This record gives sequence, structure tokens and C-alpha cells, in this order.
Amino acid sequence: MRIEPFTYLRPATWQEACAALAEHAGRTCILAGGTDLLPRLKQQVARPAYVIDMTDVAKYSYVHSDASGLCIGAGTTLQTIAAAANVQKQAPALVEAASKVASQQIRNVGTVGGNLCQETRCWYYNQSLSWKRAKPPCYKAGGEICHVVNKPSQCYAAFQGDTAPALLALDAQVKIISTHGERTIPLELLYSGKSESPLTIASDEMVAEIRIPAPAAGSGASYMKFSHRRAVDFPLAAVAVWLKKDGGNGRIAEARLAISGVGSAPIRVSKAEEALTGQEMTVEVIAAAADAAVKAARPVNNLHHGQPALRRQMVGILSRLAIEEAEKNARE
Repeated sequence: MRIEPFTYLRPATWQEACAALAEHAGRTCILAGGTDLLPRLKQQVARPAYVIDMTDVAKYSYVHSDASGLCIGAGTTLQTIAAAANVQKQAPALVEAASKVASQQIRNVGTVGGNLCQETRCWYYNQSLSWKRAKPPCYKAGGEICHVVNKPSQCYAAFQGDTAPALLALDAQVKIISTHGERTIPLELLYSGKSESPLTIASDEMVAEIRIPAPAAGSGASYMKFSHRRAVDFPLAAVAVWLKKDGGNGRIAEARLAISGVGSAPIRVSKAEEALTGQEMTVEVIAAAADAAVKAARPVNNLHHGQPALRRQMVGILSRLAIEEAEKNARE
């Protein structure tokens, strides 16, 4: 597999990076760690005219914390996050998610921004150019139908990020910048729910920072992942849970539950959260929340490993385990 020629840009400042992105909007890819981009370049599913390397941009990689919470630069590597003492203290569920991404070598270069903004994946779409030349194009590649489910006008590729569900459960926000300025949005609004174009940001915008509020008293979180192998693999299903206990009666005052790997975007499952909120932690309550998570999962046969029925079942199992773990962490 070879990479199509492109113009390589290496800005030194945020202003230069944003200017390059605006000038060549729609024809660029951002290179941070490259663990998602380089395979796509080799498969020629990404064929940009320009690649913007963020290596030299100051204040792209950092982890800051104060009483309000954590601020993490989009260029911070997953290994740095997993090893950071302030993240371990304030957001251990994110540490768990970051430490389960791929392998040690990939975590050393892969970034949290890249993990959040990764492309959706599908066994039909993510193939070599020579393979695809022998096949009709799918909807994501400009064709008319999704060949995995044989339906028109929609792509069913799966989002398989680890850090996104953990950050959704932690109520994270992302700062987005461009030549027009900056804006901060809840993380869940970063995702469109459309597999063919999974992000909502414009072609001249980029994610610059992730913000996580400080943990509330009596709260706990957890992250659980199911994959074909214990390391290297993307999640076939993943669940993250955050709970806050009522100090007076021990009931669940607030809850957030997010899933990934079983649909076109990582999502919060509002019905699971409603099943938990205001309730005592019982087997029946946990089961009701897990059932709601299962119903929200939308896996199809689009990945090399893991049939849809298995992945859906694992969402329920992981949800029960993650709720119990989050509740345990809230008591500690």
C-alpha cells in the first residue's frame, strides 16, 4: 500500500495551524500521533491535498488541574494521560480508558484528540485500494448503498473510540478553535451520529482542549471494554458509568451512562440514566439500566470480529459491571 502525494505543512503556532486549515478547508488532514491517520492514508480512504503536522505547535500537549477540574490539550498522548497523577486522582475512569487503547507503543504517540476524532470503521470500507477496485463503492466512499446491511442512503460504520464514552460519562466539554475564534461545547455535541461524516465541526475547525469538571463529593465512575483481544484491538463494545450518591439516604442522586463501539457515535443512554436516578442500588435497578443500554445499542455486522448479537449482549453485561464498579468507587 502506498500513500498518495500531499503537501506537508508544519505550523509553529495555533494561529498558523488555523490559517492553514482555513486556507485549505476540506482538503486537509491533521496529523497529531498519526495512529489513525497513517493507516487511512495507506488504504487511501483518506486522500488529502495537505497534511498539517501539529508537532511543533506550542501548548498542544498538557494536563492542567485546579479546583474546577482538568484541562487536557488535544495533543496530549494517551500514555501521558494514563500516567498523570492529577488525572489518576480526578478522573480514574479516563485513566482506565486511555490505558486500554491499543498497545503501549501506540499509546506513546496516539493523542486524546485523535482518539476522540477518529473515523468510523467498517470491514468493507477499511480495505486496501486494490481490494476496493474490485468492489462497488459503499455509501461512505461515495456509492449509493451500504454493502454491509444492503440498505441505501446511510452508512453503518462503527465508532470505536475508548476515551469518548469515559469522557461522556465524566460530562466533559471540548474547546474548538478556528480563525473565527473559539467555542466550547459538550462532548456529545461533537458527534453527528452519521457514520459517513461522524463529527459536527466545520472543515476549518479543530479540537484544541478537553475540559473535565472536578469530581463531586460522593461520586464514582468506571469504564469497561469488550474486545477480541485484551490489547491492541478496538472495542467491540464499551460502557462508561458515572454515579453520584445522595449522602443522606444513599440513593443515586445523578447518573450518566455512555456506550461506544455499537453504533455510529458514542452516546449517552438517557433511559439508563433515568432508571438509575433517585433509586437505591438493587439488582433490579441495575438490570433495568442495563436493559436500557442494550436497547440503545445498534451494532450491525460491520466489524471483523464480534457478531451484532454478541456485541449487544456484552453491552448489557458491561453495563451491569460498570454500574457496580462506579457505585463501589462512589463509596470509597
